[in-house]
Amino acid sequence: MKFKNILFAVLLSGISFSSCADFLDEDSNPNALSPGNFWKSEGDIMKGLTSVYAALQPNASWAVPFERYMVIDEYRSDEITHRDDVTSWMNISSFNVESSNSVISKEWTNLYKGINYANQCLTNIPAVPGDSESLNALKKQSIAEARFLRAYFYYRLYVNFGERVPIYKEALAGTDEEFYPPQANPGELVSLIETELKEVQSDLPESYDESDKGRATRYTAAALLGKFYMFRKELSKAEAEFKKIIDKEGSLFGLMENWADNFDGMHKNNKESLMEIQFTGDRSGGQYEYNLFTVHLGPMAGLDAYEEAYPTDWMCQTLLADKTVDGKSSDRLLHTLIFDDPECRPFYYEKGKSFKDYHKEGEIFWHKYVTYTEGMSDYWDYSFFNVSVIRYADVLLLYAECLNDRGETTEAINIINKVRARVNVPALPLTMSKAEVLRHLQEKERPCELALEGSRWYDLIRWGIVEETLKAHNKPFVENYVDAKHQLLPIPHSEFLLNPDWEQNPNYSK
Repeated sequence: MKFKNILFAVLLSGISFSSCADFLDEDSNPNALSPGNFWKSEGDIMKGLTSVYAALQPNASWAVPFERYMVIDEYRSDEITHRDDVTSWMNISSFNVESSNSVISKEWTNLYKGINYANQCLTNIPAVPGDSESLNALKKQSIAEARFLRAYFYYRLYVNFGERVPIYKEALAGTDEEFYPPQANPGELVSLIETELKEVQSDLPESYDESDKGRATRYTAAALLGKFYMFRKELSKAEAEFKKIIDKEGSLFGLMENWADNFDGMHKNNKESLMEIQFTGDRSGGQYEYNLFTVHLGPMAGLDAYEEAYPTDWMCQTLLADKTVDGKSSDRLLHTLIFDDPECRPFYYEKGKSFKDYHKEGEIFWHKYVTYTEGMSDYWDYSFFNVSVIRYADVLLLYAECLNDRGETTEAINIINKVRARVNVPALPLTMSKAEVLRHLQEKERPCELALEGSRWYDLIRWGIVEETLKAHNKPFVENYVDAKHQLLPIPHSEFLLNPDWEQNPNYSK
């Protein structure tokens, strides 16, 4: 079963509020879906679970995946600066965001939609009739997958909106009380995320057949739990989770020999993938199975793309220094930036043409996610590649950081050098100090390896160096940044219309 082409989420969302439709008895209407007439078979379980996976995209309207995985996850970091175009995006990048921002509201709403889809599965799957061994096994695994996905949605709420968010553990029934939930108390959300990601590991499989790749495994849960612990500065706990994955190197996981294979759409869910958001580029039958990263990040000249965001000067200089042992541009440089190098050839270059045929001297654009392979979708801007959330390289670097933190610096350097060897850049000397290794991870290795992959902003927060780093790297509009305010996003204004007594995040207005 593939979780790539079924857009069932909108249909299921109506099931939640069947009790509100007093004029129609849906349980007796064969043409209407309700919990009473839907959850009847193994097929219904898989359709319900697919709706939860679909909420990862989310793809209900123009550019929403880009807004989640780029605007929210990247625009605040020192890796990226914006073009003056979309006001709601500009305000996030320039630290002028307020509670009325449309991107913030959509993200909040889409996360809670995903949570409710997961809760529908958790409420209804146990009651699907039947008691065969295969059905019970399917129920057990599907419940674990739904719990993992719900934990991921709550994880995103936690790192972006903080702890004072409402917690729903059951499917919505449409009662008045559900519109006026209490905010979670400190510690409640942390406990929920940790518990879920711990407990589901034993019920999730180690791997899937080719047709089911992209679904959550026990190692996906371990990786996300490890990143959660890193964000909370609990490195010893994170190390234990990452080691579960590293112990499977060679059998389940490893670095791809070609770094760029992780982003070209031709090597999806490969051995380096722990979690990626699935897209096919398929538009048949009105489907929306594509993202728009290429058209938003690509340059206007030569491609006629939107050129919404650029690498910052610091990001450019950091990557341009990523040279191989023989002084050439590394693969991660060549495939992260579009710049004037004969080895850097984006897909829109015609044969015999080079950078100067399209761009001005000194210009630099994003190359990662600006890619297209003929025939994989019907046009280049309907991008079919998956979006990376957690890669094995990320796990290795985080594990090295954990080792270095407890004084195993030589071993940490060896692991970092494994990541560097893949792109043929010089090995770090084993004589580096603990402080030097951490600084290298902060300033060089993680930015070069993971640019545009949603890690940098959250790395800066967990290291406790947001303000100093943004200033040191001349992040555009850094003068607007307030450390006690902008590490979190505001809870959307619309929530306070129903719940005026809720507390807003520090220094934001309701």
